[in-house]
Amino acid sequence: MPYTSKTAKTELHDIVSAGIAKNYPGSGISESDIYASMSVPKAEFGDLSSSICLRIAKVAGAKPQDVAERIIGDGQSSLGKGYIKELKNANGYINAFFDEKKYARDTLKSVMELKEGYGLSSMGGGKRVMIEFPSVNPNKAWHIGHLLNALIGDSISNILSACGYSVERENYIDDLGIQVAESLWGYLNLGNKPDKKFDTWLGEQYVSVNRMLSDEKVKKEIDALMKRMEEGGNEDSVKARELAERCVKANIETASAYRICHDVMMWESDIVRTGMLSEAMDMAVEKGAAARSDEGKYAGCIVVDLKKLKGIAKDFDNPNEESKVLIRSNGTATYVAKDLAFHMWKLGLLKGDFRYSKFLDSQYNGKPLYTTGSSGEDMEFGGAEIAINIIGSEQRYPQLILKSMFSLMGMRDLAEKLIHVAYGEISLKGGTLSGRSGGWMGSDHVYTADTLLADAKEKVIERAKESKKKVDAAEVADAVAVGAIRFAFLKTNLEKKIVFSWDEALSFEGNSGPYCMYTYARANSILERANVSSLAINEINFSYAERRYDFELIKAMGMAQEVVEKAAAEHRPDIIADYLIELSSGFSKFYESTKVIGSGEPERYRIAIVISLMQVLGNFMRLLGIEPVAKM
Repeated sequence: MPYTSKTAKTELHDIVSAGIAKNYPGSGISESDIYASMSVPKAEFGDLSSSICLRIAKVAGAKPQDVAERIIGDGQSSLGKGYIKELKNANGYINAFFDEKKYARDTLKSVMELKEGYGLSSMGGGKRVMIEFPSVNPNKAWHIGHLLNALIGDSISNILSACGYSVERENYIDDLGIQVAESLWGYLNLGNKPDKKFDTWLGEQYVSVNRMLSDEKVKKEIDALMKRMEEGGNEDSVKARELAERCVKANIETASAYRICHDVMMWESDIVRTGMLSEAMDMAVEKGAAARSDEGKYAGCIVVDLKKLKGIAKDFDNPNEESKVLIRSNGTATYVAKDLAFHMWKLGLLKGDFRYSKFLDSQYNGKPLYTTGSSGEDMEFGGAEIAINIIGSEQRYPQLILKSMFSLMGMRDLAEKLIHVAYGEISLKGGTLSGRSGGWMGSDHVYTADTLLADAKEKVIERAKESKKKVDAAEVADAVAVGAIRFAFLKTNLEKKIVFSWDEALSFEGNSGPYCMYTYARANSILERANVSSLAINEINFSYAERRYDFELIKAMGMAQEVVEKAAAEHRPDIIADYLIELSSGFSKFYESTKVIGSGEPERYRIAIVISLMQVLGNFMRLLGIEPVAKM
C-alpha cells in the first residue's frame, strides 16, 4: 500500500520533471535534485513545495517566476488524477495543494488497515546489520554515559528493524581489560563482601583499588593478574570470568528496567581463546597494514605506521603519534588490535570458533540472550553486511584507525561498511561525569542509571500530583519514568551535548516523553467516551475533511514512512522524537479547536483521526523504546 506523502511527492516530481524536459532540457537537473528541492511549506502556502525553479533560472538565465509559470502551465493536465489538485507560483516556488478528501481517505485507510505495520519500510532489503552497544567494562554499574550509549543502540536497532534490516544486537564484554584485573585483585585481596546490587558494589570497590595504584607492589600484582587472565586456562582466569559474569547479570537488570535487549554477548576472553586475534594480526602484517618491529622502542611489537593511513581516511591526522601499537612486546594486545580482529569477524573475514549457549532464557522482549563460551552450539551470529558501533565522539580517532586499516589491506568496500555512530557528552545540571571518581556524581551520591530511574519514578508521582491535568501516574510510574528518560536522552541530535533537566524530562507539556504519552492516553480517553475502538473505512464520510487542523494532522501522519527511513539512513533517533512532538502538538491543536464527540455527521471522520493518531503515536514511541499507556 503506497504511503500518501511519498505518492504526492512522486506526483509533483513527475510534473516538474516533464516540465523541465520540455522547456529546459539542458539544465542538468536530476531526479534526486527535484526530490531534494521539496519541502513542506506553511499551511497557507500549500501542502508541498519545490524550489527547483530557482536553480533552473540561474542556469537558463531566466526569472524563477517565469520558469515556474511554464512548468505549472504544462502540468495542468496532470492535476486531479492523484492527490495534487492545484499548483501555484509563489516567487518561483511551485506550491502544490492536495485534494483533502482523497488524501485524508487514503492516509487514514492505510493507518487503520496496517495498524502496527504502519510506517514500516522495506528499504533495508533484509541486509544483516550488527549493532554493538553499550560494551561496558564488566566491573561497575552503568553510569549515565553508558545508559546513553545503550539507549542510542537500542533505538537505532528498533528503527533499522522497522526499515527491513536484519538486525543483530551485540554487546562486547571486555573481560580481559585492566579495569577487570583491578577489580579482581580487590575482590581477592580486600576481603569486602557485596552488600548491595553487585555491579554497584564492584564499581565502588574498583574506585577503592584505583586509589591504591601508587603502591608499586599492588600495581605489579595487578599486571601479573592481567597477564594470567589473558593466558587463560588457570584459576585466576576462571575467577575473572565468574566475577565478570556476575557483574554483567547485574548490568542486565538495569538494561531490562529500561527495556533494553540484546541478541548475543561476545566475550573478549573467548575471542582470544579462539586464536582469532593471532589470525587477524597475521593478515594485517601480510597485507601491509601492520609490521613486526625488531628494533627501537617498538622492538618485539606489532605496530601500524600511521603515516600510511594519511590520505586513506578523510581528516586523518594526529601529529602527536607516528605509530599505533597493536601487540605489545610482552605479547598482550591493545584495544585497537582486539577491535580489528573482532570487526574482521563481524564482517565475515574471520570465522571464529565460537560456541554459544543461553545466558538468559528470556529478556524484556521475550527473546533469549546468547553468550559465547567454551561450550555450546555453533550458531549464525556475525557475518554482517554492515557493522555499526555506538561509541562516544572521543573515540573517533581509534575508530578512524580501524576503518583506515581495512582500506590499507585493500578492503575499502569493507571499510565503508564500518559505521561509527558518535555521540556527545551528557551531564546533569549540577553534576559531572567521571568513571575514576566513581561515576556520575550528584550532589552527594553516585548517580548511576539505577539511581536515575529510581529518582524518576518518585518524581513522576510528585509531578502528577502537582499537575493541573488529571494525571494519575502512580500505577504507570515505571512506564512514564522510563519514557521520560529515554525521550530526554534521545531527543537531541547525537552530535550535541545533552544537559539532562528533570523539569524538562518530566513535563507533561512541551518537548518530553510524558507529553507524548499523555497525548496517547488522552486519545484513548476520547475513544472510551465515544465507546468506539475501531471503524470500517466505508463508515467514514471524508467530505468533512477540511483545510484546518484535522488535515494538518493527517498530513503529518502521512509522512510516517519517510520519517522512519530518514532516521534509519542517518542513524538519528532524534528524528523520531521530533516527529512524536509534531504529532502530539498537531493532535492538541486539532482537539482543542474541533469538537469530536457529539459533533453530529462529522463525528465518525473525527474519531477515525483519533484512532489513527493513537496508532501512529504508539508505533513511533515503541521505536524509541517507550511503551504507551492507555491511562495516565
